Amino acid sequence: MRPFSAMYYIKENKRKSIIIIFMLFLTTFIFLAGNYIDSVYYFWNSYNEYSDKLCVVDAPASAEDYNDFMEFYNELKNDDKLIVQPRTGWGHRGLPWKCTMGFEMGTASMVFSSVDDMKQAFDQFGIECDYTDIKDYSVVMSETFAKHYGLKKGDVIDSSTDKIIEGRYTLDALIDDESFVLFYVIPGDDAVYRLNVMSPDMSGNELRDYIADSLGDRKAQINEPMRNEIERQFEPFFYIFFSGIIILSIVLSIVVNSVITGQYIRRVYEFGVYRAIGITKKGILKKCASEISMMNLLAVLFGAAVIVIFTFLINELYYIPDGKYLPYFSKIGLYGFLLSNILVVIPTIISKGRGMAKADVTEF
Repeated sequence: MRPFSAMYYIKENKRKSIIIIFMLFLTTFIFLAGNYIDSVYYFWNSYNEYSDKLCVVDAPASAEDYNDFMEFYNELKNDDKLIVQPRTGWGHRGLPWKCTMGFEMGTASMVFSSVDDMKQAFDQFGIECDYTDIKDYSVVMSETFAKHYGLKKGDVIDSSTDKIIEGRYTLDALIDDESFVLFYVIPGDDAVYRLNVMSPDMSGNELRDYIADSLGDRKAQINEPMRNEIERQFEPFFYIFFSGIIILSIVLSIVVNSVITGQYIRRVYEFGVYRAIGITKKGILKKCASEISMMNLLAVLFGAAVIVIFTFLINELYYIPDGKYLPYFSKIGLYGFLLSNILVVIPTIISKGRGMAKADVTEF
């Protein structure tokens, strides 16, 4: 192994290198923290996809505008591009659940006036379901959600399950997705106060824009996607998370620089010799960068292994049996880790590289 290689220094200075690697290893826990934040969104992913495909339209509050709403309803019903399901104006709540971060989350629900309406919607969502036992006042939920509440098919869901539930329903089917959503079948009366609108060809903003264009100046409330509401509610988490990363990274950068400085001060003569035999300042900077980058790579690999093992164990032993899940990967975790790692490693490389490039053997 060549003395000028990065691994040569690490191999010859194992104890010192391990200290630096451990300090850099701490940045990988930012990735784990990001995974915890993403776990809150994880169980909303399926519902976000469903709400993109189903747009809820509410009747206006004032009675004088109701005729306009019914005219709009009949127009939508006769539109070959749309699937329109009338329902009552009553909303029905989902069950709250305690997320991996330890606080209680609200959940969403979808209401259908009949089993046929539910089946029609599930076909649009791509949900496979056994409709054999589903009837009026049935509830359908994911197996994961049922596990979280300790529920099984045939159980009654009412205020004894959670005080937020109004009415009495039966859990008549379990679906294989990971959403924390309650799907109700609740028969309506002849009055129409709310519409479920879907399309085989449109979803998301395209579907909502199409409905808004059809509505024109008439009065009705087109509900926005749940995705937008969730992002608004959790936007502060992003600010807190990334602000915390910057503060922690600055502190960690100072600590890492202090540890590395103590080691590199002892190597000033070594780098002075390099300069004396003709190694350029650029070469010195490159050597420092390669050493620190190599230790950083080892720290990242070690950290990744620790995080994977930790995530696997806590999922299998704690979260999955409770109907929860900690993702192995998240974009917010990756971005947070990269930000932290850059804030720690880059200043360290620059300060040490420039410092060692000034070493002069004639001073000794």
